[in-house]
Formats: sequence, C-alpha cells, structure tokens
Amino acid sequence: MRVSADEVQPIPLGVLDFCRAAKLGDITTIETLQGGVISLTRRLITSKHASMIVKQSAQAPVQIPADLYACEAHSLSVLKAAGLRTPEVLAMDADFLLLEDLGSVQLDAISWEKAGRAIAHLHQHTHAQFGFAQDNYLGMLPQYNAWAGDGHAFFAQKRLLRYLAVPLCEQTLTPQDRQDLERLAARLPQLIPMQPASLLHGDLWVANVTASRDGSPAFLDPAVYYGWAEAELSMMRQYKGVPKVFFDAYVEVNPLNEGWWERLELLYLREILSVIAHFGNRHDALGQLRAIIAKFS
Repeated sequence: MRVSADEVQPIPLGVLDFCRAAKLGDITTIETLQGGVISLTRRLITSKHASMIVKQSAQAPVQIPADLYACEAHSLSVLKAAGLRTPEVLAMDADFLLLEDLGSVQLDAISWEKAGRAIAHLHQHTHAQFGFAQDNYLGMLPQYNAWAGDGHAFFAQKRLLRYLAVPLCEQTLTPQDRQDLERLAARLPQLIPMQPASLLHGDLWVANVTASRDGSPAFLDPAVYYGWAEAELSMMRQYKGVPKVFFDAYVEVNPLNEGWWERLELLYLREILSVIAHFGNRHDALGQLRAIIAKFS
C-alpha cells in the first residue's frame, strides 16, 4: 500500500467493510488532502481503481460529536435537493464520512462564474422563518438553528452572542469587548436591511468550493440553515482567492440591497467569533473583531 508521508491514522473499519461489500478491491493508495483542522481528509484508491474521499477526526484523542458527520451528510443532501453539486455520501458512521471523489480540479474564471450563479439560485430558496429543522455544527461547536421570525434577533443571538459563553471566548474577550459586541448586536436593525430567510450553505468559503472533473463547481462541508444571503457571502469576500466574477454572476441572478458589499465586512463577525471560540486569538482574530466593531459603531 502506498501512503502519503504524513499518514498515521488507520482507515476506519466501516470504510473497509464498505469496500469489501461493494467489491471495490483492497485500498492500495492513501493520499492526505489539504483540509480543515476538525477532520483528517484523505483520498483512497483501491485495486479496482475506485476512488473515494474519507473524513475522520483529525484531533485524536479529542472526541468529535457523535452526530457531526450525520449532520454534514444531511446538509449535503439538502443542498443537492436544492440543485447544488455536492459529493454523494457512500457510507457513514459516528467516526467517519465516506464521500464520492469529485477530483481536485482548480476553479477557473468560468467555474467561478458558475459557482456565483449556483449560490444565487440556492439563495432563492426561501423560508418563512430563520433557522433550520435541526441544529448542526460549525467546526466542532453546535450551530443553533431554532426557528425565529426576526432575522436581526436570529443573527444577533444565534450567530454572534451565542459564542460569548464558549470558554475560549470568555478567556480571550475582555468585558469591554463583550459590551461593545452586545451594543453592536442591538444595533443590527439600523445597520442591516430586512432580508428574506434564504437557504444557505452555512460555511461557504474558498476551501469549500471546488470543481468536479468536468469543471462544474461543487460544494463541500456545509452546515445548512435559512438565514441572510449577505451573511453567506461575507466569508467569500474576506478570504483571498475568490474572483470578482463570482460576485458579478451572483448579483445578476439574485440582486442585493444597496450597500451590500460594505455590509459583508460587518457580517463576517460571525466567522471571527467562531475562530476565537475554537482557537483563541489565532491570526489576531481579536484585533479583527475590535476593528470591525469600531468601524460599524
């Protein structure tokens, strides 16, 4: 068996059982892929030339939530039903998620344009309320999705202030930081115009968009819910590598309220708070938080 240099963790037994039952042959190659810090992501190739992607905990001996991969699989199915290209779920258990291998093709300008249109069409699926039928996860932490009729209150309570009770946020933020965030959250109705509750990928950033082998965009690692479309786009603005053609294509299909580009910076607060809640002041997350609060206060 050929493995990558940093290969250390065994393949979950459930994956071996799936390969055996599906008569895919023995696993001959294991390639570790670039991915998040929650899951170890690897490409498996078998003696019968089947190729699959397996995700499993990258934080052993830290125990991942028992339903984390089940929630991800459900989110993938919701997005697929709404028209997005997502990998098929081949097998799953509490300790792994086995997915169709879509390849590792880099997006070009045409693929990014298609991705912008695809997300715009996704956001045209709307709901009467904000939230989702079940909670799921953003990283290792629960994403609370209890239904709410008020989008401003939902974003304030379930996407910003919910992080204040997480231990690393309690350790990292000062009392003044907390007070400033609470004041800004109370002012959201003056800062963010009314928007419908759109179906969101939930964790849309550059690493979670790829191209399948035919060049069409595909979407990975979702945490779906119904929320503000602008909140979804905020991560795409802040991370490098997303070209202007993505946003241009998006607004052609799903026009946004005037001033949307500037508001994306404010809505990025959710991601910064999630980073602090998971890792503390990594990459000067606290400095970013304070700069945004100061700008919009």
